[in-house]
Amino acid sequence: MSEIVDEDGARSYRVRRQRRSVIVIAVVLLALAGAFYYASTYFRATEPQAGPCTTEPVAVPLKPGDVSLNVYNATKRSGLASAASKTATDRGFKVKKVGNDPKKATVKQNAQVRFGPEGEASAKLLIAHVPGAVAVNDKREGDTVDLVLGNAWKNFGAAPAVVTPTQTLRPCPTVTVTQ
Repeated sequence: MSEIVDEDGARSYRVRRQRRSVIVIAVVLLALAGAFYYASTYFRATEPQAGPCTTEPVAVPLKPGDVSLNVYNATKRSGLASAASKTATDRGFKVKKVGNDPKKATVKQNAQVRFGPEGEASAKLLIAHVPGAVAVNDKREGDTVDLVLGNAWKNFGAAPAVVTPTQTLRPCPTVTVTQ
């Protein structure tokens, strides 16, 4: 058996075969490029995105348990300071002293809240619990606050709503440098 191959037929067969191989290789390379592009967009989308951040710590609001309080009676009604101190304790305040006003002041308002520079936040919280109370900064040392009950004293007001801190920005990463 002999094979007769004509020169033009063999050449055209080889050219068609080469063309087909080039087309298959090009399609495979395009498919691989598409797969790599899809994979890179998938991984790029899952990377953590840098955004705004803050170095400020979250402000934790003051709670009644953080406030040390002296309850004084500046009226002639007996037992007033004792009853108010019980209500203050029920609300979570730390009551240190209960008694008559040591300054023997006449308080015509509902109450006075006496405090020093360190007790300003504590005084604001107490005033939120005692409507009509008057703030008096007496420049004392420490953060202890005095609640001085006046002639118009009825009772504590409604307990204010508890504010929970929310953080609007994520904390910035910190870098520690050792020497």
